[in-house]
This record gives sequence, structure tokens and C-alpha cells, in this order.
Amino acid sequence: MSEVPEEPGAVDEFPEVEPAAVDFEAFDGFEPAGVAGAHPLDADIPPAVSTGDFRVDSALSRLEELAGVPVAEHVAVFDDVHAQLRAALADLDER
Repeated sequence: MSEVPEEPGAVDEFPEVEPAAVDFEAFDGFEPAGVAGAHPLDADIPPAVSTGDFRVDSALSRLEELAGVPVAEHVAVFDDVHAQLRAALADLDER
């Protein structure tokens, strides 16, 4: 395998820059324009529509639990829903 020759001074071409100081407290209470007081998790979530397949409906109903669960725990719920949906699809393939 041939090696690509390194250009002289390629690594040192950029001057060292100090990171800018950010006042994160200035962002406390920040609301994007047009949505003052609104938050996506505060929105009413419409009830799930029945798919006609109990296994799919059961799996999708687990998503309703996400509203009261910390974000760090969402992955476990998504993994479970995904596994249930895959199992339902696998059953269709066997028919």
C-alpha cells in the first residue's frame, strides 16, 4: 500500500485559538420565538389508532409510557417496542 506524503507544515497551519467564554446562565429561561410557554412534551398526545393487530397495538401502546419516563430510559422502551414489532413481522413471514 502506498503512503500519502504529508504536506510540509500541514499540521501547524492553524493558529492556536482560545475557546470563547460562554455565559450559559444567559440562556436560562430561553424560549424559541412563537412557542413561549410551550414544550413538546406538554402537548396532548392523540390516542393511538388501532392497527387491527393486537401484537402491534400492544407494542405501540408502550410508547405512551415515554411521557413520564426520563430520556435516559427511553432506549429500553424503544428496544422493547422494536423487538415486539420484529416478532410480529417474523410471524407474518412464517404464514
